[in-house]
Amino acid sequence: MPRFLSDVPHEIYRHRAFAIAAIVTGLFLLLFASLPLLFRSNPFLSLRTPAYEEIATEVLGNLVQSSSFPLLIASIVFSIWGVSVYLRCLDAVLRRRLVAIAAICTLWMIEVIVKYKSFTPAYASLLWYLYYVPMTLIPILCQLCGFRLAGLERRRPWRRYRNVLWALAGIIILFVLTNDLHHQVFCFDPASDNWSSDYTYGWGYVLVLVWSVANFVGFFILIGLSSSYRIRRFTFTAVLVFCAGVFFAVSYALRVPWAWRLNFSLVYCIFCVVVLEICLESGVFPSYHNIAGIFDTLPLDLKVMTRDFEVAYATPASEPLADGVCDELRAQEHGRMHAFTVISKPDVMYRAFPLMGGCALLAQDVHELNELNGELAHRRAELQRQNELLAADYDLKAHLADQEAEALLIQDVDQALARSLSSLYDLLSSLPPLTDETSLDERYRLLQCAKMHIAYCKRKGSLTLAQHGESGFDRNRIQLIANELASDLRTLGVDCASIIAIGQPMHASTVSALYDCVYDFAFFAYTTERPALMYHLSDHDPGSVELRATLVSTDDIDLSSIPAARELERALQGRDVAYRLEGEPGELRMIVLMSRVGE
Repeated sequence: MPRFLSDVPHEIYRHRAFAIAAIVTGLFLLLFASLPLLFRSNPFLSLRTPAYEEIATEVLGNLVQSSSFPLLIASIVFSIWGVSVYLRCLDAVLRRRLVAIAAICTLWMIEVIVKYKSFTPAYASLLWYLYYVPMTLIPILCQLCGFRLAGLERRRPWRRYRNVLWALAGIIILFVLTNDLHHQVFCFDPASDNWSSDYTYGWGYVLVLVWSVANFVGFFILIGLSSSYRIRRFTFTAVLVFCAGVFFAVSYALRVPWAWRLNFSLVYCIFCVVVLEICLESGVFPSYHNIAGIFDTLPLDLKVMTRDFEVAYATPASEPLADGVCDELRAQEHGRMHAFTVISKPDVMYRAFPLMGGCALLAQDVHELNELNGELAHRRAELQRQNELLAADYDLKAHLADQEAEALLIQDVDQALARSLSSLYDLLSSLPPLTDETSLDERYRLLQCAKMHIAYCKRKGSLTLAQHGESGFDRNRIQLIANELASDLRTLGVDCASIIAIGQPMHASTVSALYDCVYDFAFFAYTTERPALMYHLSDHDPGSVELRATLVSTDDIDLSSIPAARELERALQGRDVAYRLEGEPGELRMIVLMSRVGE
């Protein structure tokens, strides 16, 4: 709705609408009162310049007594209809296009009146060609209204199609206005005195006719597709009117006597206005028609309120405003949709939608929804308590699992220490006396082996302290342990190097199993000649690690075939690992794959 007519009472709205219509009518009366001056001052309209009174008497008399009088009335009616459409149509784009059609019809009527009072053939032919400007523009405006109703204007292909339509309309208008140069629309002899009635139609006229029919057919197809089943019966009425208009146009083109005697421009405009008015009144075009009746059919508590928060329209199901609703509306920012509740009615949800002259207030009973929300909140609290119990239970089980892993680790360390100490006692008890150089070398070898057992016991014993200290063994810590192991082995005459390439920390249980595998391999290496060891520890997958060890010595036999290799294999079989031993002369390779236990 126009801004100067919004947010006003209904009576003031009607008075302003009638005032606009009266102003338009006065302007037309002023225009036709000035027609004598136009005829007097324009030499193209008359070859003589009599006095104003004579021209006024002649022009106004002819207007009243001749066929121009209906055109005068029609121009006033079309202009008032344009004002009415502007006040009634809801859609701004449709409103502008309908007003444009009304303005074109009004100007067309004025142009026909002026044509009847022209006295020069050139001026009369130009005004005759101007008939086809509205005959070209009105159909395209109708089809564009159909585009708007079908919602196609937002799509790029249809926007391009609209631009093509306007370009074709401009070409057709230019082609008709230049008919005197090519005579392809109307064929006549300009030198003949009866050229205005003695003419034939060219292919250009057929082009204009096809253009009009195609646009009108497209208009009815679009509104038929975009209308509901209830409204399509009114669309059928508009189609019948259109068919009657096509029948009249064909009869006029064939110069049937009953149609030839009528004014083509007036009948054309009447048919177009009637079709558009049917669409507007039937609801095909969105309008303010029977807006109060629409509210009577709604089963909702809906109110339309002015900016002063007075109720303008209300549905029969609506209830009085509760306390605090108006205060809440004032506190909210105008122009934005918002929802709220008030203390006086906690079970009612209010939704305010912005309108140009105020807002629409929708009230919804949310009693059942509130009960459901309360039940869901209670259920959520229960689930939260259960979640807390499950979390406490998980923490307890995790703590028990850690204690169990710690107990297993301590048991494993105890057993390993017991085995190592037993081996150490056996070594010490079997030391030979210092009698010769050979016994001295053997005694030194056995003491070095005992030293390795002591280093092994020290490393395994440190694992029990790791359970109470740091959370795990990361890469740096394991690299430090590997370097200490390499240093111990080098003091025993075994060259050793290691590479640690793990990404995540490992549990003490995993490190304990790796200790056993590394020292088993180191004890085997001590039995060879001039051994050299290389260890590589890396992640095999997210749940396991891989240890690769390589031994190189100066022995000439296959190291995997000696008795110490079988003892190493039996030791690896007692571990919870997957392994593989590969040997060749002077070399032995061990691959161990184990899971990250205890994590």
